Amino acid sequence: MTEPAGRSPATHFVAVLIPEPEKWLSDITYYGPMLQGLSDGLLERGFYMRAVDCLHEYQRERFLGARSELYAGAVFLGPAYAFEAFIREVVRRVHGPKVLLDHHIEGLEVHSVREDAEAGMRMVAEHLLALGHRRLAYLDLDDPNANPWKRRGISLALAGAGLGELDSGRVAGCRYNFLDVSKALDWFMALDPRPTAVLCCDDLRALLLLQAAAERGLRVPQDLSITGFGDNAVRTGRSRILTSVNVDPTLMGRKAAELIAAGAAAKPLAVLMPPELTVRGTTAPAQPGNGAPAPGR
Repeated sequence: MTEPAGRSPATHFVAVLIPEPEKWLSDITYYGPMLQGLSDGLLERGFYMRAVDCLHEYQRERFLGARSELYAGAVFLGPAYAFEAFIREVVRRVHGPKVLLDHHIEGLEVHSVREDAEAGMRMVAEHLLALGHRRLAYLDLDDPNANPWKRRGISLALAGAGLGELDSGRVAGCRYNFLDVSKALDWFMALDPRPTAVLCCDDLRALLLLQAAAERGLRVPQDLSITGFGDNAVRTGRSRILTSVNVDPTLMGRKAAELIAAGAAAKPLAVLMPPELTVRGTTAPAQPGNGAPAPGR
């Protein structure tokens, strides 16, 4: 077997830094398929993926104390973004290529592979605007720093329609649980004027929002249009009607493996995987009777 450029002949392992590896390796919706794609892509190129837990400080210190020559490179899975100082230290100490998978840190000279969340959410917002919706709300993650690109995509769509950027008063961050999502919906519905459509940061929260809307007697999409992101609901069989955006996580993992195999000499690339919008049954034209502007306004 010919060794890839920049790789030591004795090195066959790639460190994959993940907070709580068991949690993400067993995920069937997003990170699990992404890690499977990464593993398959690495194996095809003669590498072995070694998951390393980096949730706790002692785990991060232990990894940094290991011999860097043990690894041909490193991959940081999205949830590791919270430990930026650790990421930067790994970049400094570990030889070989490094890849941020499902995240990007501006100014960090490593590869990154992530979904083009900005373009995807802009597609969703433009779809709703084309249906006549002018009062959009956004259901975000509980940590707004986890994915700022989705909010930016909505703002770009609104600005393109002459409506200004996304109003912070119409953004609700919430944890992934029914209580948080229900409270967010109540807050949205109490706004004056209330939103006619809610864009959700992911399908998981969108499904909870659909449930909360049904409990409150809101008809979707007649009274309120709801969109997701990731297309996990359809992929896992939990919904067949949710309008959502899809980026194949398996392909993202394979792309990261390709960048690792390119060797340390390759120029760092910021790879954005193109999204695809699928319109289904949870979006419809805005109705003047539910708080939307009259046609032509």
